[in-house]
Amino acid sequence: MTRKQWMVRAGGGLALVVVVGGIWAGFNASVIRAKLTARQLAGATTDEERTRLADQLVGYGTPGFDQLIDFVKSGDEAPRAAATAALDKHLNSLPDEDARAINISGSVLEAFPSANEAGKRAILTLVPVVLKRTGSAHADRCRGVVAEGLKLPDLESRLAAVRLAIHPEIGLRTEVVPFLSAKEPELRGASLFAVAANSDGDQVLGDEELFRWLHDPDAGVRKVCYDALVGRERSEVDIALGRRLTHTDPNERLKLLLDLRYDNDVADPEPWLERLSRDPEPAVRAGAARVMAEVAALRKIPCPAWIARVTDGDVHPTVRFVATYYRQLPVTPPNGVVPAGGLPQK
Repeated sequence: MTRKQWMVRAGGGLALVVVVGGIWAGFNASVIRAKLTARQLAGATTDEERTRLADQLVGYGTPGFDQLIDFVKSGDEAPRAAATAALDKHLNSLPDEDARAINISGSVLEAFPSANEAGKRAILTLVPVVLKRTGSAHADRCRGVVAEGLKLPDLESRLAAVRLAIHPEIGLRTEVVPFLSAKEPELRGASLFAVAANSDGDQVLGDEELFRWLHDPDAGVRKVCYDALVGRERSEVDIALGRRLTHTDPNERLKLLLDLRYDNDVADPEPWLERLSRDPEPAVRAGAARVMAEVAALRKIPCPAWIARVTDGDVHPTVRFVATYYRQLPVTPPNGVVPAGGLPQK
């Protein structure tokens, strides 16, 4: 090898070392700067300073994101809030399904299992932007995070998880049903909103079940129930009937039977009477069968099939007797009126 060739090779090797060393130094400089900035963020005393330092960490790339995620996982509350806001802001600034958004979101979701309670709550608040920017790339992992969030003891975490359960990519509305009985009214209201919605075309809670929440002790929950029924195109008359149908006082439900019998505002009382025929109170069930038989006789129409369920299958013998008696009454004569006790015996 000539001296010239040796010098060329040596120069090339030196250049490679310089390039590699420069890359190494540049990366480690970012790591060092990120660590120093993270220390400053941990000791910052104002929200403005914390916001500035968290945004500065974003500019350091991967080392900065690692520091931000550490704050989200297990930092103090004030730096955690700043770090969470910085991540949310950065992810929102990226295009949909951007590779950077997918990578950062993956790191955020990976931190959930090892995060403390407050950290898990913070990560739950980032799930909406993760889903927004990454599409279905992390849908399964987001669903797992939300499912775990529903089990957390912290109220704010459960609220965040309940609100996410309705998202099309999450689809955990059924898992929210137990929270309808929660002692916290805000949790009941959020859960009722989630399960009462028909956003995915699948009805988790039927109207008859939904009527029960018109009696919730909290006005906010009652408003959620009312709005859901209106959204299902239930009329004011329907909602008023539903409120009475599910009243906790059986005497109120007995009064409803009388109105269904004599009030012409209800065009078709049969669906309401069918619901009352399944009432827990025997007197209400017997009354529903009687009123249905009288309405059928008055309108000269056959008794609906569910009457047979009451006459043959009701657990209470008196209910079966009453239902059978009124079902077997002859049809009203053309110009006659059936008295309350039936036609006179000949």
